[in-house]
Amino acid sequence: MPDLRRWWLAPLLLLLSVPAFSLQGDGGVEESSVVVASESDPRGVISNFLSGMKAYNQSEFLDSSEHARALAAFGAGAQRKDAEGVANELYSVLNRTTLIDINEFPAAGDAALADGRWVWAQSPPSDPDMEVVLVFTKQGDGWALAGETLENVASWYSALKDQPPVGEFLDDLPFLDRKRWEFRNSLPQGMRAETFILENWQWLGILALVFLGVLAERFVSALIARMTRRAAGKVSIDEEIFGNFRRPFGLLTISATFRWTLPLIGLEPEYHRVLLFAAGFVLAVSGVWTAYRVVDVVCSYLNSKAALTENTFDDMLVPLLERTMKILITIVGLVYVASLLSGDLYGIIAGLSIGSLAVGFAAKDSIENLFGTFTVLLDKPFALGDYVSVGSVEGSVEKVGFRSTRVRTSYHSLITVPNSRFINSDVDNFGARQYRRIKTTLGLTYDTPATKLEAFCEGVRELIRRHPHTRKDSFHVYVHEFGPNSIDVLLQCHIATTDRSVELQERQRLYLDILKLAEALKVEFAFPTQTVHMMKPEDAPDHSDAPASSEAAGARGRELAQGLTPEA
Repeated sequence: MPDLRRWWLAPLLLLLSVPAFSLQGDGGVEESSVVVASESDPRGVISNFLSGMKAYNQSEFLDSSEHARALAAFGAGAQRKDAEGVANELYSVLNRTTLIDINEFPAAGDAALADGRWVWAQSPPSDPDMEVVLVFTKQGDGWALAGETLENVASWYSALKDQPPVGEFLDDLPFLDRKRWEFRNSLPQGMRAETFILENWQWLGILALVFLGVLAERFVSALIARMTRRAAGKVSIDEEIFGNFRRPFGLLTISATFRWTLPLIGLEPEYHRVLLFAAGFVLAVSGVWTAYRVVDVVCSYLNSKAALTENTFDDMLVPLLERTMKILITIVGLVYVASLLSGDLYGIIAGLSIGSLAVGFAAKDSIENLFGTFTVLLDKPFALGDYVSVGSVEGSVEKVGFRSTRVRTSYHSLITVPNSRFINSDVDNFGARQYRRIKTTLGLTYDTPATKLEAFCEGVRELIRRHPHTRKDSFHVYVHEFGPNSIDVLLQCHIATTDRSVELQERQRLYLDILKLAEALKVEFAFPTQTVHMMKPEDAPDHSDAPASSEAAGARGRELAQGLTPEA
């Protein structure tokens, strides 16, 4: 019957917007399949039982370790299917009987333990004719509660469950628990009767807590609506984005209110923990949901600020920040839900650390991509919209994600580049150039006089000096080579622009001016042609004036050169 009573709470959990949750085992926690070693004397038995049950009842998590420690008092009786329920009932009976002094119980070596049996008896103040008797027996090397004591717990609990704890214990209770007992004792007997599973006033109390949570949600929603209207007028954020977290925050308010006020009802531990977990689960879901919406508001504000700046790095950083924050929020929510189930928060974190190590070996490439993302963010090798070259990939950067970067090529195709390549490869950022270089060869015909070559070169230099978009402190225009078909003039200069379309426009403008200059000087550009000369003997050049010796040739050359070029 205990199982059916506990499962009946499923509709109430559905009312709280979570699936029905059941605890393992018949008594509310996982059954103990191993007999826990008993204590060495009755004092250790009762001390271990009371401390274990107190820690278990004060814990907000579904952890059976403290309950298992308390079950050591049962010895072999810990294997009973209803052992956990008996432990809860015995703890309630003792709290309604007297404030126990541990020193009343004999320690190891006491003469009273010689026959292997010791009895503790006490009458509760609410019923002096009743007697609660704890019989301790020696079991193996230790002591434990006798089976006859465990058999009587149910009848004791039935007689005392409606009574408040003893006066000394009641004074030590938390404020809410103390007020609950005072309120319950002031109710008529009909409200304190147990019609189905819980007392009548407890059912009404659960409905009252839900109603209280709804009232709190209405108040908070109205307050948020007023604040969002004011905030939307002061910052450039859509009012709808402000209002999107109103609903999850309202659900968060309901679950938090219900969870905080649940001790007022004073449910039995097995039922209290079911509702506590349900409220905690809703609290976690609504908390993550609310945090998501807060991140949306913050990132919307950052996006509006980033749009006002010329730097595109912040346009790349804000989406990454949004995704990072939501991932961290999800992890925190999952860890919180897991802690509700186990209660060992540090163990969960340690497990995550060990698990992350194993995942790290299995997801080596993904981790490299993640570090590549950090490289992009910290080193800033490029920004959104820059034209980059990474290995064989060239194009404009469209989006930077956690794992990869999307590049739009000149063919308008989209290439996804793993971010790990930015660690191991050279990144040529064409978009970071302040100048666009022009380097070309102007081939003039071989019949162009030397003076016209000089005039042409100087004319091109003057065009560069006068051009509005060329760099004036770094350019070169010189006769460079004697090519197979032309006399080659090297032209090297820079266009002061970072835009590709401006570069092409100004390059065309400069080239057209060069053509007009050549036309004005009447110099011609050479075609890639070959000329075959059929020479007659009488047309052979006359070299009768050739120097007679090497010394004479050197002297003649130096003399002619001195006439062409002034002395430096």
